[in-house]
Amino acid sequence: MTFAHIEDAARAALAELGLLPPKAFEIDKFQVVDAADGKPGNGAGRIKLFADGTGGYCQNWKSGEKRPFFLVGENTGKPKPLSKKERARIEKERKRRQAEDAAKKDQAAKRALTIWQAALPAPANHPYLIKKQIKPHGARLGRWRRVIQDKGGNRATLTIENALLLPLFDAAGTIRSLQAIFPAKHPILNRDKDFLPAGGLAGLFWWLGPRPLRPDASVLIAEGYGTAATIYEETGYRVYLAFTAGNLLAVGRIVRQKLPEANIVFCADNDQTEGNPGLTKATEAAADVGGSVTAPPIWGDFNDYAIWRKAGNHD
Repeated sequence: MTFAHIEDAARAALAELGLLPPKAFEIDKFQVVDAADGKPGNGAGRIKLFADGTGGYCQNWKSGEKRPFFLVGENTGKPKPLSKKERARIEKERKRRQAEDAAKKDQAAKRALTIWQAALPAPANHPYLIKKQIKPHGARLGRWRRVIQDKGGNRATLTIENALLLPLFDAAGTIRSLQAIFPAKHPILNRDKDFLPAGGLAGLFWWLGPRPLRPDASVLIAEGYGTAATIYEETGYRVYLAFTAGNLLAVGRIVRQKLPEANIVFCADNDQTEGNPGLTKATEAAADVGGSVTAPPIWGDFNDYAIWRKAGNHD
């Protein structure tokens, strides 16, 4: 697709990643943007227009997806082929960003391993576990630090005690990142969960329960930790965590590769938001890997459903 204005190209790229545009675009500066399927101010992505005004780059931190975009046929409305020089410049810029991103992820992986090894086994009375009515299942407890920056560019480090820590592994079985779940919603971050900066998410996962003994056994895939723990406790099946709806497909493909004969069941969140992204993404992933989908009969996830039933409600 070609565009006459760089802002149009930027909006199209953001839409492909499920992100909303900023109120106003700025040149040569990273801008934080929201996911379309999240609450206002969720800050799930970022975008940057290059200084020359002919291209840019955006990323969805929740899904791990990235997208470069470029202006073709500058301000004429008529597309023109890129010159060899311009193609070479674009490819060079792509490789530079790719190498930079890989280096940051490697550094994040080292940090994740250090934090994980220093953490202690999570106690059963952690506020999140009590609220969700689940057991720790190998989660750990540690101190979480997050560097923040205000509008004036001033940086500060937040320290959050008693954070529940979950590891994110790659397909090779290496810890690449962490998710932290706080005892309560943090007043500055305005959320109760966080991922390790630069750690990435696409294709990363965790699991609860032993590897199935039979090659055709059932394995389950869910989004969040509370959901996965609930499902594991009630079924005994191995459950993989994708952490977000946008990561279900990548995790499903890895599981299918590792367990080619397994009966893969995606335990979808039944989201009461436009398009029901939890169920939609799970359905797409199941179709891709030859799996199936199940969802709770109420709005929410399977942890919400379990708590609803324990409260004496019925289907």
